[in-house]
Amino acid sequence: MVTKKEIAEHLGISRTAVSLVLNNTPSSTISNETRHKILQAAKELGYRDIEVSPKLCYVLYDRDANDPRYMVDLQIMEAKASDFNYGLVFLNISSDPLSLNKLHKYLDNQEIEGYILTGDVDDNLLELFRNSNTPYIFYGMPLRAQEEINFIAFDDRTLALHATEYLFSLGHTRIALFMGSLDYEIHQLNLEGFRNAHEKNGIPLDKSLIQISNDENGYELCKRTDLLQLKPTAIFCVNTVIQFGALQYLQSTGVSVPNDISLVGSGLSELVKVSSPQLTTYYVSAEKKATTVSMLLEIINNRNAKETVSSRITEFERFAGGTASLRKP
Repeated sequence: MVTKKEIAEHLGISRTAVSLVLNNTPSSTISNETRHKILQAAKELGYRDIEVSPKLCYVLYDRDANDPRYMVDLQIMEAKASDFNYGLVFLNISSDPLSLNKLHKYLDNQEIEGYILTGDVDDNLLELFRNSNTPYIFYGMPLRAQEEINFIAFDDRTLALHATEYLFSLGHTRIALFMGSLDYEIHQLNLEGFRNAHEKNGIPLDKSLIQISNDENGYELCKRTDLLQLKPTAIFCVNTVIQFGALQYLQSTGVSVPNDISLVGSGLSELVKVSSPQLTTYYVSAEKKATTVSMLLEIINNRNAKETVSSRITEFERFAGGTASLRKP
């Protein structure tokens, strides 16, 4: 078996440098050129002690590391990166300066080829990468994003419109909207789509049915709607976390889903299939999400290009689930 010492001798460099690179040790003293030479030599000579493939990094920003909405996406990105012989590092970062410092260290060490950035993106993160020479792409930005950055955006307004119209097609006209804070553009777009569906179909909108929870607590939103006696026959939830919480409340109070109330959500997280009944949702296909990795690799291979790269996803699929049905008379 080839050793680190033999790799060092083959390249005519220090064994310490080889160890730092092959052990993935953070070190700003190893140049990119030397790092690539070491990784290439390790592959060619048959070094097998550790994984020596180049790395991408999936950064989840200002969201809980176990948030089910992002874990499915992480698995999709990891599988696609593997197709191109890249490894994927997961990094959970908050906006706290101490946490952000961890990301700064990764950037300074230059041991990651490129970054996929998602979560509750703010101006600090945008500025950090806009001014960075490191290849990156922001994933899941709202469609209205016009920043001079690399991004892949989802048309959340159209998704909300389709989901609401689907409930109309099932005979529901009194539909509630459960959503998070309007400080986030994604929720503003959800609201626009919900309103547009009513206008397009000539159905009056009861504004009392628009319910907001800053902590995206579907259980409490459903409880509030119940106590206010708003009596919707269906609910569009802007994500599966809210939808799952709403289902738990309805089931705890003896309300049958979908016989009494239908629920439609957004996304295809692990909650969709572990739920009973399974959640009915609109979502972006794994194939379209995986193009994020392909776009990032194009950016890496053309890192001197001045133009930003972007993609806008406007097509969605429906997972039938079992939480939506025809309105009962």
